[in-house]
Order: sequence, then C-alpha cells, then structure tokens
Amino acid sequence: MAKIIHNNILDTVDSVFSISKEKRSLHLHAEDETLDGRHLTINGKKALHFGTCGYLGLEQHPKLKQGAIDAIEKYGVQFPMSRTYISNPLYKKLEEKIHEMYNAPVVISKNCTLAHLATIPIVVRENDLIILDHLVHTSVQEAAKKMLSQGVKIEMIRHNNLEMLENIIEKNRSKYDRIWYMADGVYSMYGDYAPIKEMIALAEKYDQLHLYVDDAHGTSWTGKFGTGYVMSQMDHKLYRKMILTSNLGKAFGACGGLTLFPNEEFQRKVNVFGGPLTFSVQIEPPTLGAALASAELHLSGEVHEMQDELRTRINYFNSLLKQTNLPLVEENDSPIFFIGVGTMDMGNYLVREMTNDGVYVNIGPYPAVPVKNIGIRITISRHNTLEDIETLVDKLEYHFERALEFNGQTLEKIHKAFKMNPSIIKKQEKSVVINNQHLKIQLSESILEVDKKEWDEHLGKRGMFDWNGLNLLERSYKGNELEANNWKFRYLIIKDAQDEVVLMTFYTSTLYKEDIFSRASISIALEEERKVNPNYMVSRGIFIGSLFTEGNHLYLNQESSHWKDALNKLIDGLYEFQEEENAINIMFRDLEAGNKEMDDFMTESGFVKMDLPESCIADLTTWNNEEEFIQSLTKSSKKGFKHYVKKHEHQCYVEFKDKLSEDELAHALKLHKAVNDKNIAINSYLTPDKVFEEMVEDPNWEFGLVYINRDNAETNRPIVYCFCHKNEHKVYSFMLVGMDYEYIYDYSGYRLALWALVKRAKELGCTQANFGISATMEKKRVGARPQQRVGYFQAKDNYALEMMETTIAKERD
Repeated sequence: MAKIIHNNILDTVDSVFSISKEKRSLHLHAEDETLDGRHLTINGKKALHFGTCGYLGLEQHPKLKQGAIDAIEKYGVQFPMSRTYISNPLYKKLEEKIHEMYNAPVVISKNCTLAHLATIPIVVRENDLIILDHLVHTSVQEAAKKMLSQGVKIEMIRHNNLEMLENIIEKNRSKYDRIWYMADGVYSMYGDYAPIKEMIALAEKYDQLHLYVDDAHGTSWTGKFGTGYVMSQMDHKLYRKMILTSNLGKAFGACGGLTLFPNEEFQRKVNVFGGPLTFSVQIEPPTLGAALASAELHLSGEVHEMQDELRTRINYFNSLLKQTNLPLVEENDSPIFFIGVGTMDMGNYLVREMTNDGVYVNIGPYPAVPVKNIGIRITISRHNTLEDIETLVDKLEYHFERALEFNGQTLEKIHKAFKMNPSIIKKQEKSVVINNQHLKIQLSESILEVDKKEWDEHLGKRGMFDWNGLNLLERSYKGNELEANNWKFRYLIIKDAQDEVVLMTFYTSTLYKEDIFSRASISIALEEERKVNPNYMVSRGIFIGSLFTEGNHLYLNQESSHWKDALNKLIDGLYEFQEEENAINIMFRDLEAGNKEMDDFMTESGFVKMDLPESCIADLTTWNNEEEFIQSLTKSSKKGFKHYVKKHEHQCYVEFKDKLSEDELAHALKLHKAVNDKNIAINSYLTPDKVFEEMVEDPNWEFGLVYINRDNAETNRPIVYCFCHKNEHKVYSFMLVGMDYEYIYDYSGYRLALWALVKRAKELGCTQANFGISATMEKKRVGARPQQRVGYFQAKDNYALEMMETTIAKERD
C-alpha cells in the first residue's frame, strides 16, 4: 500500500500564512491608542484603512457606542448562562427589532459561524442532499461537512454554475427528500453576487430544491432597512424555501449572527436545540446593546442615507479604476474589490509596500482564493473620504507597476490567470531556442529534437526516463483508442550564458483521475460513480515528468545564481501549455523532500505542496554477495527477508527474457490488468497495450517471469511478470508487474520476484535499482529504502481541491 499523508492542504495553508507573516502582510497588529475607522497604525506607520468589513462605519457610530455603554451599566459585561435556561433581557428586544426589519422568524447566534453550526444540523435530515458552491464561505462548508457523520451526502459545483447545479438535481431528485443548495449572497473576496433570482427560479422548477444563503457581506450597506443584497433581490420578502443567514457584525456594526427562516417550525426547532445555542455562552450585554441601537438606526431610515454616501464612494472608486490598467477581477457595485496579482510573492510585496507608503489593503490569499488567483482585496467604507480614495488609486497604481517589475510578473500573465482578457496563445514551433541576457531556453515537442548525450548526462541517468525510454513513451502514448492514453510531451532545457545547464525537465499533458493518490476507500467509491459517469472527477493535467515514469524529473542547479529565473521560465511555460491544452491542474512530481528554499519559492509562486508516496530505491554498491546483502539490511528488514523471502525461495524459480512470445505477452497483459484493478491505492488508467508491444521490441527492456517450482504444479504458466528497464548509467528500474492472484500468496511469488530483481540488477553491474511506489514493506525486505517525495500542485480554481477535501471528509466519517 502506498504511504500517503493526507493533511497537505493544512500544511500548505500553514506555510502560506507563515511566509506572509514573515513578509508583514498577514497577522499584523494595530498599534493605535484609539481607532477612528479611517486610519490604522501598523509597524509604526499611520495608514489609510482600506481593509475593513465595517462598510458603513457603524462600529464608530455614537448611538452604537452609547447603546453598549448603557447595556454595561444596566446588565454588566456578561450574562453567564446558557440561553436554554434564561436569556438576557436585551435578546427579546433585539429579536423583535430584527423581525420588524426582515418580517421573518429569526434566531440570534453569537456569530455567523455558530449560526451555521446551530442551524444546518437541525434543518438538514439524513435523507437530504447538500450541494455546495465551491466558494461558499468556509463556515458554511465546515458546518455542512459535519453532516457526513449522519450519512448525508455532499456534492459541490463550480462557482455560480447553475447548469451544473441543475444536472445534479436532475440526477438526484428522486433519491432525496430535500436538496439544499448552499451559497453566499455576496462573496467575500471578489465582491461578486449569487444569482438569487435564477436560484429561486430553479427552486420553483424543482420541489426538492431548498436554498441556504449566507449574506454576511451583503448586510446593511444595501437593501430596505439594510436587510442586505439577498433580500433586495426578493422584493424584501424571504423566499418560501430559503434559509438566510445575516450579520450583526461587519457593516451592521456590532457582533452576532442572524438566521432568518421561512416558517415558524424551522425557527422553533433551531431555537430549542441548535447546538451552540444550547451549550455556548450568550452574546455579551454591551454587544447586544450596540446591536439593538444599530437595529433602531436601520429601521429609522437613517441607514439609507449612509448607503447613499457609501455608494458615492464606491462609484468614485470604480471611475478612478477605469482610468488605470489595474486588473480589477470583478466589476460590480459592492464595497469589495479584488485586484489580481497572481502570486503570493507579488501580493506580499504589494501589501508591504503599500502599508509602508501609508495605505493598508488586504492580501487575498490561498485558500480563500485559488492558488494562482492571489490578489489585493480592497474594501471601501464611509470612513474613507474621496481624497483618501484618490490617494489609494495613485499609490496602488505606482506600487503595482513596481511590484510587476520586482517579481517578474506581467499584466498578460495576470489576465490569463484570471481569464480577464483572453488572448490567443501562439503555438510554439516544434523546437525553439529563445535567448535573453542571462538564459538560453530550448523548448521541444519531441525527445528526438534533444541532444541524447546531454539529456542522459543530466536526467536520463536517474531512471527509465533516459533518451531511449522517452522515445518509447512517445511512440506508445499516441494513436490509442482511449483519450487518457494519448499524451503530449514538452522538453525544456535552460542554460546560462556559459552554456551550463541550469534547468532540464520534461512535462506531459494527459487526462488523469483526481483521486490518483487518495485513500483506496475514496477511489473505490469514485470508481462506482465512474461506472455510470466515466469522466467523474477526471481532469486534464500538466505533469512534470509523466504518469508512467517515476523519480525526480527536474534537474535544477540551485548553485546557479539564475536558478529562480530558470524556474520562473519553466512555470511560465507550464502556464502556456496549460492554456493551450485547457488543462485544469499543474503538478510537479517526485521531488526530494526537505528543500525549504524550494518549498518557499513554490508556495509563493502559487503552488500547493503535497506529500507524495514514498519511492523505494536500493543501493547496490554496499554488498557483493548474499551474506553481505543480509548484513546491509536493517534489523527488521533482515528478519522479514529471512522469514518472508528466503524461507520460500525453493517454491519458485525466475527466468529473465529479452523478449516475450505472443502468448506470453497476452498472458502478461491479463495479469497486469488484474494488478491495475486491485491496486486502487494508486488509481490510474490501465497502461495501453502499445507500451508492452514496444517493450518487447526494445533492447533496453527485459522481463522477469516467476514460475512455480514443482513438476506437478497447478499451473505451468508464469504467476508473476516483471517489466524492467536497463539504462546506460547502471540504473535498473522495475516499472510494471502482472500477478496471478490465484497463486501469488501461496507461493510468495511477488516477494521472490523482488529478490530476483535485486540479484539480476547486481548481476548486470548496476549500482541502483528503482522499485517505485507502493508495497513499501515488501520492498524494504529486499534492501530498498523508502525516499520521501513531495510535489507541488496548482489548479485553475479551488474546485478540485475542495471536492477532494469533501470526499476525504466523507470517507473519514
């Protein structure tokens, strides 16, 4: 079984945030003695504040402050009881005011996160289906995922893709009592909107469809009485099949979460036993006092004047942005704006420089946005004057240009990353050489256009992907019936001015199963789905190396002063190939673990670090005979070799051949398919027959056949076939296997095959034997040592990652 660590996304978030903290764009502290909403003091610098969610500035309003003070005087600083017993007197008054605003039954929670945790487990039942917009707020997603333990199924759609939503509804409408679609009203990063009217039309079309919408970022700054964006799309009347979450914080000016219900029964059930409402402390009296004062202000109509003032500022900011080349990702009239920068490196630089120059803006980091869609999040509030907004635009334009130059970024790359300004990507000639001041770049479409000696000297000596091996793969992975078995290859060589290779690699475009390295139980569930929908969670990806080859496919001379420039050129080339192929993902595979400098560079370039399966390698230089071999093993491996391998050596014999007959090849293909079907821990497509047909004609391949060693054996056919590559640099690679599971366990055929391969590689004078991934314990018994490998993954959006996290969470429960 392949050893895979599944907490990669959490590790990556830790890495992303830690780097941003070091570069002073996240986890900052305001240093002011008092706050006015317009300015913040950060790292000793007084800065204009364009990062607040208090869009109307109500957190500084005198009426709210006085409401908090009066509540403290009357009720103290807290009311330390569960609401199940007794609620603070202010709760009832606040609930009445909120009901008057929304004209709907309401439950008040301490914050929106707890509102979701209180509501979703009550209203969603075991025979319901949840469908998440993949950008819906994390607090909604986490509350929804808790339902997996109750057997509730969760699906996910791409952002605002109602066609995808309808397809899932059509497929599942007869299976579930209710289908819940969960989305945000206003999305917190880009400031774009959910298509509320279209969602309601879909709910009218399908009786099973119910809507659950979080409008935390839409509250107060728009809508009648400040009831928010979603209510404004429903003529201020809550839709009969919608549960709406709103906010007493952010633009409302206080703190707390609101859940509005279409009927009294839902409200009653949540209020009676909505988890956090029962077991958590109540909202503190001063916060309730401020919220009550804000509700009264909203109902008075004064909020509409504030909305107009904010709208004037939003419109002014929009008008100034149109006079610049700043890449605004979404044009809208919300107070949230997102300027694309593409990478964490540029985002960190821009936030730091802007803050030092007296303007504070937020970075929009992964995982709040896709890894290659990092940006600067700007919010406009009533605290900002028109002059402040002019200063913001002037300084943002200035520092943006400097950031492009400093980070080697271009507007064209940003436009492509955000699909803002689609441009025709010019197809490269089959082999081109590009020169700049420091680097010479050769990009080729075939290994035939690459110098054999140079390739093998840098990369080919590592394993099967030498010049000859890649030539075989090119011939094999084209013209096949299954699209997943037709690949495109690219070869990149980057040299410095002295003609020394700085970087060398190859990469491929192919369809792959997104669960390729997931837990076996996940892949088993997905394969059931693929019986009906063969392309379910299948994507086109760009891989450094290929899905056939194993090992470190990237030669990178980090001693060179140009290694980062060269790596940036590679990433640029990958992006171009990604657009050309319309691929979803890019993956660097099988790099050596523990290279912090590389980890940080790739993280800031927008890639997610992943721990990959261990790769097993046997060093053949430490022994010359069997006795020395046994002594070279670890204590546990030595015991395992004697008990599980040597003890059974008499049961089988192994024959090595340069070619296979037609009958042997047909039998080998049958046994290989059996392995592919069984080894779901590495869930890949079946290797095409053409690969094997090419192998038997290629002098660089040989085949180990394991037979039962008895005259009256149950079968006289091989029970194991090993497909092995020999390169010119004394590296022996065990690439594929076919096994007869009817006999393999009784006769220890696989273990004996591994031992035979070790002896064969030694006999051929090889110094290293590559045993690949999976079956690590078995390979350790014959002297292979597991090497921890990492990869770096990037998707066009977070959908694939969110889907995988949802699937993993489902499998855990």
